[in-house]
Amino acid sequence: MRQHALIASLLLVACGDKTDDGPIYNGETGDTYVPWPDDTAAGIDEDGDGFTVEDGDCDDADVYVNPGWPENEAEGNAADGKDNDCDGYVDESFRGLVVLQQGDGKDPARIVGVDDFGDTDWEVLLDDATLIPYFMAPGLEGGWLIGTLGSHDGAAEVTIALYAVSPEGDTTLLWDLSDPEVYEFGLGGVAAHPDGYYLVCTGDTVSALEPDGSALTPLMTSDPEADFYSFDVAVDGVTGEIGVFGIFGEFALISPEGAVEVLRPLDPENIEYSVWSGIKRADGWYAGGNSASGWQVMRFNLTQNDWAQKISFDEEWTPHFLETDDVNGGFFVSSTDATYPIVWRLSEDDGSAAPFFRSPYEDFDYQLWDLYTRY
Repeated sequence: MRQHALIASLLLVACGDKTDDGPIYNGETGDTYVPWPDDTAAGIDEDGDGFTVEDGDCDDADVYVNPGWPENEAEGNAADGKDNDCDGYVDESFRGLVVLQQGDGKDPARIVGVDDFGDTDWEVLLDDATLIPYFMAPGLEGGWLIGTLGSHDGAAEVTIALYAVSPEGDTTLLWDLSDPEVYEFGLGGVAAHPDGYYLVCTGDTVSALEPDGSALTPLMTSDPEADFYSFDVAVDGVTGEIGVFGIFGEFALISPEGAVEVLRPLDPENIEYSVWSGIKRADGWYAGGNSASGWQVMRFNLTQNDWAQKISFDEEWTPHFLETDDVNGGFFVSSTDATYPIVWRLSEDDGSAAPFFRSPYEDFDYQLWDLYTRY
C-alpha cells in the first residue's frame, strides 16, 4: 500500500510540473494518462520498495530496508544484521545496557555489559585505578570514550579529561580539560556522532573531538550564566541532528550543516528545571530532571518549545543518567541508593520503578553513572 501511495503522489507531482497542459490525451485509444516521472528531484527507487534515497531509504539495493519497514522480533528481522527501518539502529532487539561504574582507587573503574535480564554479561576494568569517570560514549572504532572529573591520586595534574578506552581497558589521554582558566565550567556529557567524531559539553561550549584527540572544534558557544549552560548532548542517528541539553532546562538543536537553533534559552529569573541527562528516542528528545513537582522524565515539545512531563517518579534515590528501551518501552536510570549502586527500570505507563541491575559491589564508592542501550 505504501508503494502505491508513493506512486500516486509522484504522479501528482508530475502533473503539477505541467500546469498548462493537464493530462496527455491519446487520440488512438481515447485514454488520458500521465507519463512516469523522470529521475530528477524525487530520485530513483532502485529496489522497488516504494522509497528512494531522498525518501530516507538507507539501502536502496535491498527491498527489505526502508523507512516504512518495521524492525522487530515479530517481523522476524530483529537479528538479520540490517537497519531495516533506517532509524540508525541495526537489529532492534533489546539486548541490555552498557554501564559505567566507578572504582575506589584500589579497584579500578569498570565498564559493565548487562544482559536483557539485568545480569552481568561482561566487564572491562580500566588499566588506571586512579581515574574517576562520570561520562561515557561508545567508541567510534571500538572501545569507549570516557570523561573524568577527578582522580584518586591527589598528586595528579590531569583530573578533568577525555580518555579513549580500548576493548581491553587500556586508557589513552585524548584531551586535558583541567585548566580552569580555559575550561571554567568543567566537563559535561559526551556522545559519538555517526559522521565520525565525538561531541563534548563543557558548559559554555559544545565541541567536536577528533577520535585521535588531535583537535577539539567548537560547534556552539554560549554564556552559561546568561543564556545557555550546556550539560549533555545526544544525536539523531539517522539525520545527524544534535540535541543540546542545558542544566537548567535549556534546549538547542545543531543541524547537520552546523546551524545552531536555541529553542529554549536560559531564563535566570525563572529557573523551572534541573536537568541531569538527555537522550534521543525515535519519537523525540527526552531529558531526566526535576522541578517543583519532583523527579520526572520529560519530552521536548518542538511546537511549544518547552518541556512536557512524560512520567514522574517519587523514589528515595538520586538519579544520575537516563537511557531508554525503544523496543519494549520504558526508561533506565542509574543511581546510588545508600550503598547500593542500582540501575532502575521506569515504567512508561505509570513511572513505577523496579531494580534492573544491582551491582555486586555494595559500596558507595562504586557508583553507577553513564549508560547506553545495547540493541
